[in-house]
Amino acid sequence: MEQKKFPELIGAPRLELRKHVLDLAETMYRYVDQDRQRLRVFLPWVDTTRSVDDEAAYIRMTHASWEKGTLFDYGLFERETGTYMGNIGVHNIAWAHDRCEFGYWILSSFEGKGFISEAVGALEKVCFGLGFHRLEIRCSSRNPRSAAVPRRLGYSLDGTLKEDAIEQGSYRNTLVFAKLNPGHTAAIQ
Repeated sequence: MEQKKFPELIGAPRLELRKHVLDLAETMYRYVDQDRQRLRVFLPWVDTTRSVDDEAAYIRMTHASWEKGTLFDYGLFERETGTYMGNIGVHNIAWAHDRCEFGYWILSSFEGKGFISEAVGALEKVCFGLGFHRLEIRCSSRNPRSAAVPRRLGYSLDGTLKEDAIEQGSYRNTLVFAKLNPGHTAAIQ
């Protein structure tokens, strides 16, 4: 698959997915810091995000990765209020194989309201529209809320990677969910 660019803004009924801007670094840091104990259980980067400068460095890294076509990361914003709620991104892109992975997190005050499912659905449409064949969501087997998202959206559980990562000092299993583009076929040689 030829590398294509993602839109900087993706709309959904209740959300906007916006490419990160440096002006958001302070808000992102404040939100991560206020929800640090909950987020750090499943997200290893939380412990290394210790300042607004760390968030700004992250945003600059996402901009460089965006230009290289290796990562497309968005802030989640409530459409009605413009409130920042978390992040969603396209990671581990294999352009030659028409495959990518989604990662996401949301602040606890917005959890359980369907925002992540809506964001994944919007990003899924963009990815399939760009010609991706396979979308993946990987999450800790200890995180049933995260695993509920792909299940709700019709992803299949392709398998479990046994003790493939260390989480909070012990090995954990990773669930691998996938959805195939129903209208996409590739010429396999």
